[in-house]
Amino acid sequence: MPPRVIKAHHIHVKSHKLSILLSGFPPATSIGELKAETLSALKSDVAPDALDVMAMEPPEIDVETEQDFELCRAVKDKGKPTGAFEVLNAASTIRDAGLSAWEVLFLQFRDRATGDLLPITYTLPPLYDEGDEPPQPQVSSPNKGKRKAPPEDEERM
Repeated sequence: MPPRVIKAHHIHVKSHKLSILLSGFPPATSIGELKAETLSALKSDVAPDALDVMAMEPPEIDVETEQDFELCRAVKDKGKPTGAFEVLNAASTIRDAGLSAWEVLFLQFRDRATGDLLPITYTLPPLYDEGDEPPQPQVSSPNKGKRKAPPEDEERM
């Protein structure tokens, strides 16, 4: 019997221009544990001046506890995001929430004064650098790669 492949989930958490990759979690991991790992990543002091070098403004993220934010998933219709988000229950597991192995989640912060959820803010990275130009579309003939049947002679029959 071949060895059993252990399924691991790699969760990509996004907010503003910030991306956090949570890697190697089994399906039985709770969403609360993912929130704890996300909080640890948000509070860590990794490359403190890295954003200044790339001329990016650091996002204003003010979190102290796991209650200051929620993990949300984009609602999709026929595989395309609709612009709506659903908050994941912290007590459920990755399997129960139906997350895929390479799921993208979004951070939704809470207003500390009211406790209400703020709108989700994120920026998708550009496909091309500012100096690069997108590749020109290739023009090809519509018959390329197709053979035409020789004209049939009506006299043969």
